[in-house]
Amino acid sequence: MECCEVTTEMKTCKIFFLNHLSSYLNSLADALSQMGHQVFYHTSWNMREVEAGIAYFRPDILITAGIDKPMFHPDLAEIPELCDKYNLFHIYWATEDGIHFEGISRPFTETVKPDWVWTIHPECVDKYRQYGTGADYLNFAFNPRIFPEKTDYTHDKYGISFVGTTHLETRTYRYDSLNELVFPLIKAGKDVNVWGLGWQDASDLLLREFGVVIPDSAFRGYLPYKRTSDVYRQSRIVLGVQNATDQVTQRTFEILGSGAFMIASRTEELERLFRDGEELVLSSSPEETLELVEFYEARPEERERIGRQARINVLNNHTFAARLAGAWPRIQQILHRE
Repeated sequence: MECCEVTTEMKTCKIFFLNHLSSYLNSLADALSQMGHQVFYHTSWNMREVEAGIAYFRPDILITAGIDKPMFHPDLAEIPELCDKYNLFHIYWATEDGIHFEGISRPFTETVKPDWVWTIHPECVDKYRQYGTGADYLNFAFNPRIFPEKTDYTHDKYGISFVGTTHLETRTYRYDSLNELVFPLIKAGKDVNVWGLGWQDASDLLLREFGVVIPDSAFRGYLPYKRTSDVYRQSRIVLGVQNATDQVTQRTFEILGSGAFMIASRTEELERLFRDGEELVLSSSPEETLELVEFYEARPEERERIGRQARINVLNNHTFAARLAGAWPRIQQILHRE
């Protein structure tokens, strides 16, 4: 499959990026565009429209990513036929690994049959290979073009901010993290601002599991992905809720990459990637969270120091450009071989 255009540094390809979620279009897809690839953004999952787009653009590669309701439609079983018909190399970015490998990622890949999987969890690489699918590790990362630097640490619009959907359908470490970070501050009457879907609908669950509900005064509603950057840069403190102890969320890199000051749950992966007290601040309990908030709210110079160092770390180590520099040569080798 010798199809991509050769440049002095790498081969650039025509990529058909099939996804409707802004969080993927403005992260991985945009990063591929910045690398010089021609990226065709297609947001409809109607298979007739998908084929029409492929027939028009004539791409070399199809990329799908994540999971959402339209991606459970049985018509997606037609994707392998389209890939065969148009000689497409299909890459799937599995962003529900490793928590939902068995429940989501594996069934989805069995349906759409990608040629290659990029997984956000290193332990899932071998799992895909055991099922006969080639795979590499490609973690979440930071896109500096979408998340500019925080420059003002003294005139913040918001006090404490948390951005995120509930995601409480499955009991994961997220339950613990929310209980360590967000809910004790709400109970203490702190100036907490919550953005995201599902919080008002989950009032009964929150009351039953955590003894708290999100008050109307704290709830800010849905926040479009490209506006999250504004909230991160205009908040004194951003809460970094985590879903697992052995991996970090996409928002983690975006918050820290913006230069925002973040308090997060103490996990083994955050401690491996970032320096506590130097690039972020980690909490192990509701009581410690309250103490940390009291301490850092009164010290804007410390929040600025830590936020600036966090951005340096992310820009040096956790951008999509850096991740893809490691993952893309393998794709080039496969395409050249085929």
